[in-house]
Amino acid sequence: MKFPLKKSGFSEHFLKCNHLYEAGFEEWLFHPGMLFDSLEKWWGDGGERPGSHEGIDLCLYRNNAGQISGLNETTRIPATHDGRVIKTDDDFLGKSVYLAHEIYDGNRRQLYTIYGHTAPYRNIHAGTVLNEGELIGTIADVKKKKVKILPHLHITIAWIPATYPPEKLNWETLGKRRDLTLLDPLEIISCKYAISTLPEVYLT
Repeated sequence: MKFPLKKSGFSEHFLKCNHLYEAGFEEWLFHPGMLFDSLEKWWGDGGERPGSHEGIDLCLYRNNAGQISGLNETTRIPATHDGRVIKTDDDFLGKSVYLAHEIYDGNRRQLYTIYGHTAPYRNIHAGTVLNEGELIGTIADVKKKKVKILPHLHITIAWIPATYPPEKLNWETLGKRRDLTLLDPLEIISCKYAISTLPEVYLT
């Protein structure tokens, strides 16, 4: 069955489940290196990425008093659309969750959202069915990792052939983009944001 690709209420779900409206949320803040297709690192000592960024990194936001705050390991993650978990596996900060949606592009490709750097709840495993807005887990705790980086949620959205073997889905294949089409999540998750070359104090 074919469904039109519609924008997700992800941002609204995210703000509500994390009580960010009560914190005076005004807009997301993105360093250029946090954006889709960026070749720039925003963490550590900067420099270039080995390949273009596969998605976006949600990390910092500004409130209506102009204060900048960051997400942390208690931040909860909602599903972008209805879907079924295809797999979970390790990434360099936590776990990645691959969620396939019953949304197709007419060319036998299925819409996926991949959530990186998470700590999934115990009920999240291959076969778990989720409704849009249901919780997947929290952001991974990076305090014990040997990398200079803030807690953040990576989001990749992609068209992937419906017959693509789940065991071949990983960050290497996503980065190579063979047979896969990555989309800019900012065009789908309906959020208010600003782009800024943030001072280092907000990135360390």
